[in-house]
Amino acid sequence: MPASLALTLTDAANRDLNDRVTVDLFSAHASTHLQVSERVQREILIEGIDINVGPLYRVMVTPANHRIVQFFIYLAEGKATPFSLPVPVDPEKVVSINAPSFESLQPKARQVLEEAQVPRFNDGTGGYLTGTQLYAALGPYPLLKACYLNIMAKSTATPLPDGQTCLDHYSGLLRMEQDRIFLRTTAALVEETAHSHLFHPVSAVLHDPLPGYAIVSSYKTFDHYGNLQLTFQRRGNTGNDYAIDIDIDDAQGIEHIFQVLRNSVSGPTNPYDIHDILLGQKPPVDPNYEFVFATAVTAVARP
Repeated sequence: MPASLALTLTDAANRDLNDRVTVDLFSAHASTHLQVSERVQREILIEGIDINVGPLYRVMVTPANHRIVQFFIYLAEGKATPFSLPVPVDPEKVVSINAPSFESLQPKARQVLEEAQVPRFNDGTGGYLTGTQLYAALGPYPLLKACYLNIMAKSTATPLPDGQTCLDHYSGLLRMEQDRIFLRTTAALVEETAHSHLFHPVSAVLHDPLPGYAIVSSYKTFDHYGNLQLTFQRRGNTGNDYAIDIDIDDAQGIEHIFQVLRNSVSGPTNPYDIHDILLGQKPPVDPNYEFVFATAVTAVARP
């Protein structure tokens, strides 16, 4: 009797995948190839799989808005073999994000914005956009907003010896990029990080300081993937005028946490990848935003 595959597909947060997918099954023993394409909410049952020549199949799942994933599976004659698979997002298919409101952010995360002095976001009269105005101004720049939310979430989930978290030591935002943010801090965070068993010192050779600052040290968490890196800078040789360059390293986490066929995205670390890597950590770290994809349009023939 033919075999069946009961496939459960979710996003990185274990929510319904809700995507158009093509599933290809390749026999490891012969040239048999079966293909199914349909809209999948969460589960898809693929029936009529011939295993007379052998039970091992390579399964490749190609979604419209998520990355291509693959796995090998042994199928049983006359039975539906279950398999569950989280599928990370394809960053190139994301057009925006559904982010939390400013009011729902943690108090410290709001303070980082309220005390911001980011030259890129100014009010046109010599001042800086801050607080709700700055957060709203990030709307057209979802990569920047996603990076900020990723770092706030990971920093909240990273405790320090003083009983606080990394986020508790942050103050005003100074610069934003899609793969890192810069903000003000104090020597207290430098000391706490240096004495934390969650961090180890690393090279800062790939990091450039803000104008007027000099790099003094850099530390990274021991996570296998999604490492939080804090690169400290100080203005002057004495005093407490510190800034910090904060980024989260993907370290090929998309390929290792998820069964991704390949990673074709180049350039700076994409915060959408970091979003899914953080959700794949144990325990998961939730940046608390969702992806928005382009709406499919159906062409209508004119009479």
